[in-house]
Amino acid sequence: MDSAYQKIDQIFHPRSIAVIGASNRPGNTAGMFLNAHRVLNFNGPIYAVAPTGDELPDFPSFRSLRDIPGPVDHVIIAVPAMYLPEVISDCAQKKVRSVAIFTSGFSETGEAEGIKLEKMIREKARESGMRVIGPNCMGIYYPRNGMSFRPDLPPVEGTGEVSYLSQSGGMAFGAIFLGNRFGLKYHKVVSYGNEIDVCSPELLDYFTEDPETKVILVYIEGTREGRPLARALIRAGARKPVVVLKGGLSETGVRAAASHTGALGGSQVTWEAVFRQAGAIQVDNLDEMVGTALVLRRLPKFTGRKMIIVSISGGLSVNFTDRAEFWGFEMPELSEETNHKLRRSFDLPGTSVKNPIDMAAAFMAFPIYPDVFRTLDEDTETDLILLVINIEFFAYVEDFVSGITDTSMNAFLEAVKGVKKPLAVVFPSVINEEMRLRYEQLFVKAGFAVYESVDRALKVLNLARRYHQRNSSVIS
Repeated sequence: MDSAYQKIDQIFHPRSIAVIGASNRPGNTAGMFLNAHRVLNFNGPIYAVAPTGDELPDFPSFRSLRDIPGPVDHVIIAVPAMYLPEVISDCAQKKVRSVAIFTSGFSETGEAEGIKLEKMIREKARESGMRVIGPNCMGIYYPRNGMSFRPDLPPVEGTGEVSYLSQSGGMAFGAIFLGNRFGLKYHKVVSYGNEIDVCSPELLDYFTEDPETKVILVYIEGTREGRPLARALIRAGARKPVVVLKGGLSETGVRAAASHTGALGGSQVTWEAVFRQAGAIQVDNLDEMVGTALVLRRLPKFTGRKMIIVSISGGLSVNFTDRAEFWGFEMPELSEETNHKLRRSFDLPGTSVKNPIDMAAAFMAFPIYPDVFRTLDEDTETDLILLVINIEFFAYVEDFVSGITDTSMNAFLEAVKGVKKPLAVVFPSVINEEMRLRYEQLFVKAGFAVYESVDRALKVLNLARRYHQRNSSVIS
């Protein structure tokens, strides 16, 4: 690894952390950062710097950073902007390696004083060699090393595989929570805000080289580093899947982005041209970002359009077929051999063994599931399977056949575990959300890509299919 990689990498491996701005006041922001690292078991000293002189019961507390004995590698700053000159000088004097500045009130305000403060921070950081993330950011989430910016962000079991750079803090933790619900394992997340020092091109290059990052997610509103960012996106896209959500595409959105992070937005046409050149997957919202990452990590590569849909209702199946074709898929007839095998498995009133598969009452005939999915997996005319499980049908039967839902869901799970074709599962959100979420999580924990809307599943499946078609040499 080159020195540029190592300089960024050391930011993720501090030996000690201090949070400036702590107090015993309820809801204190610095306390949030302190507790976030404690909850994720950061393996090193965590110091509270409380200018008020408060003693925090769970952390060694000091009035000033200068009072802390020994080195401090990483500092999180959560004090009003007017105190930043003194705090940054203390960090430089303490030979701090990196800081993340939560504080806002800089260039994003458009006011001269904020712009002047931001320039001062940048110059002081460059003089001292200290790296600055932010300002106006949440900082780092790296659960393996116990780094976090909210106490309720989840730990990650095993090794994370998706890294995410987000200009927005809210879009950072929103994606973490959403990804955690659907089983997406994050490796490293950086909320980088106004990027006065550590910038998006550097982070992209870092994630491109990081061996444990398999997919890169990006939320960006704008940048002062237009050409370097475009080149970094192209380098990243040549090596790994990159999924991009661009904020501020509309005229009003551009204004909102400027007031949020001080970003220079650029035209929609320019950004989309860069994303195309990089081979990046452009999405429209966080649901699509997480959903696309799930397809890339949980399904084998596929480029074919020929889909099988398995559902419980004829009417729903007709609508799902229309939506599949809208999103670029084909719904071919199954081979004669497949039809013959399916008819042997179930031939009940109301069922259909044509594509889409309308199992109707056979949806609850769980002993036939293994044969049905084995047959669909072996069909030579199709490329992938979408299984749609409508809980509202089971909720009704459950009232007089207690336990049928649980038995059926576990049977479905066992039947699809051995399917080799790409397979995604949809649990549409209609009624009985508690029951629906329970079985959604059953499939999530088993490693399936699960969605709560057929349209969302179809869109991200098509985004991934098109990506694989264009980028056959990129490993995802």
